[in-house]
Amino acid sequence: RLWYQRRVREVVTNVNYKISDNCDRSVVTLSGKKKKGAKFVQERCRLCIVTCADGTTQTVHAGIRGKILEVNQRLKTNPTLLTEHWDTAGYVAVIQPNKCEEKNIFKGLLDKASYESHLETREPPAKRHCVSAEEG
Repeated sequence: RLWYQRRVREVVTNVNYKISDNCDRSVVTLSGKKKKGAKFVQERCRLCIVTCADGTTQTVHAGIRGKILEVNQRLKTNPTLLTEHWDTAGYVAVIQPNKCEEKNIFKGLLDKASYESHLETREPPAKRHCVSAEEG
């Protein structure tokens, strides 16, 4: 987060869940205990496209294999939630991992101190990411 705040200066203007003509992630219809009808995604599947004030776009990927249980519809009308409240109301989607893969996913997660250390030491990306006007 520290690295992210220092290097990023763009304002989020749009979050679009329509990835292509045939794929709209904002349409989630679930039924029953087993979440029948949920869309299955792979790690590199695109969840949404974020547009910044300067016209640049960033693609948000799922990050894990699993079922999309919910997408954050509030981002459509208030895209700044993505950066202003990134840790609460600014989530992109809720994805339920496969039960058999769940343990491996949790093993690979970093604690807060490890994550902050990782952010301080990693190379900056080639493209800029979007942030809120208040952080810029």
